[in-house]
Amino acid sequence: MTFKKLLFVCMGNSCSSPMAETIMQNLMVKTSLYWEVDSAALRTWNIGRRPHKRCLRVLREHGLRSDHFCRLLTVQDFYYFDYIITMNEHIYKELLLWADANHISNTSNVLMLGSYGKNGKTVSVIDLSPARKLKAFRNAYYQIKECCKQLILGEQVSIVRYDLPSTDDENEQDYKTMNQHRDSSESPDSMNADGQQYPSKSSLIKPCSVCSINAPMSNKKKLCQKCGQKFLAKL
Repeated sequence: MTFKKLLFVCMGNSCSSPMAETIMQNLMVKTSLYWEVDSAALRTWNIGRRPHKRCLRVLREHGLRSDHFCRLLTVQDFYYFDYIITMNEHIYKELLLWADANHISNTSNVLMLGSYGKNGKTVSVIDLSPARKLKAFRNAYYQIKECCKQLILGEQVSIVRYDLPSTDDENEQDYKTMNQHRDSSESPDSMNADGQQYPSKSSLIKPCSVCSINAPMSNKKKLCQKCGQKFLAKL
């Protein structure tokens, strides 16, 4: 499996890019891809500070946290990272001008996150800033996550799924509740007390015969491309 180094870039490195960094790191853990992920800024406004409070709040709402401290993009980043991923078209154009001003001739590794939309379509990722409302941060989270998943699929990597039993009492109780809701509900997806959907039996990903043959008695399953796409789509 090819090791990749990704750098997400936005204007101040306090809203969009640290959110993308954290989302991608989480996807790396769930798909067993050991890539290096970081984020940086084009401006010096927030250097040394933590990401914006609304960014951190939205990440917490999804069970994620960021230990990132805002930093400035450097010339060395162009030579170290395989991909420098800008958060929108405006940043993409700014970054190319920045590279030209710093005499960086090869910018082929500069990409735009929105170009990894679902079904190959380009997405206009919400331009986040401290002036934006919480709703914009929440909507941007789902846009960024979907683009990150498509970026992973575009690399044609082998995704490994681990089926590990939970030893946490609280998690066990959650699974019992999920099963009770599934058995009693007439709808495809049951709802918990917080209004979140539990997946139906038909929506649970089961590896195909090829994946099962590769690891018939193991909790570690290397998924084929088709199963990998289905597994990633459910994350």
